[in-house]
Amino acid sequence: MAEKSTMIMGEEPAPKDIEALDRLKSDIVEQLRAAGVKFPIKTKADLADIYPKGTQKSCMYKGREVSLHDLIDNIDDRAFPLENAGDTATALVSSCQMNVVK
Repeated sequence: MAEKSTMIMGEEPAPKDIEALDRLKSDIVEQLRAAGVKFPIKTKADLADIYPKGTQKSCMYKGREVSLHDLIDNIDDRAFPLENAGDTATALVSSCQMNVVK
């Protein structure tokens, strides 16, 4: 029998929320690759240079929208350096979930 998972953030995301977050991850990876971003990204300041204030891309989670720039401060410092586009997308999307659920 499978045990119900416990989540640090509270309630489990709905399937549509998971799909939206996965889509956002994919979009971020495509953006970073298309922009020719050099890795590793060593600090939050370096990431803020890539996603400056006013960046149009945002995350939508549980009906709330937050810009990617605003998510950077919520990324745990231990996540750095971000070694590739996938790591960067994961850090931003994880921050999206934590920021919106607060």
